[in-house]
Amino acid sequence: MQNNEEVKKQMFSHIDQWKSSSKSQRSYCIEHNIRYYVFHYWFKRYRDEQAEKKDNTNSFVKLQVDQSTARAHAELIMPDGKRLVFHEPVSSDFLKALIS
Repeated sequence: MQNNEEVKKQMFSHIDQWKSSSKSQRSYCIEHNIRYYVFHYWFKRYRDEQAEKKDNTNSFVKLQVDQSTARAHAELIMPDGKRLVFHEPVSSDFLKALIS
């Protein structure tokens, strides 16, 4: 019997193949002898995993501050492109508190 990770890889491969085809989910399942409700279950897991990967690419990166310039001016650029500019010196502790 296959373990869950092997089944996941196999089903995600089927989903990728289906997406590159011009077939409906139902006709793809019939052609490849896959139960439609099983395909639908794995397709939901596939979408959730893709959304999670996308969300993780828009997360903050670790803040590294050179202690010799810890009180310098700062500009914080958010993943959506919005910018937060500090025209006065700010400490690294202030920035950490702001983004946490």
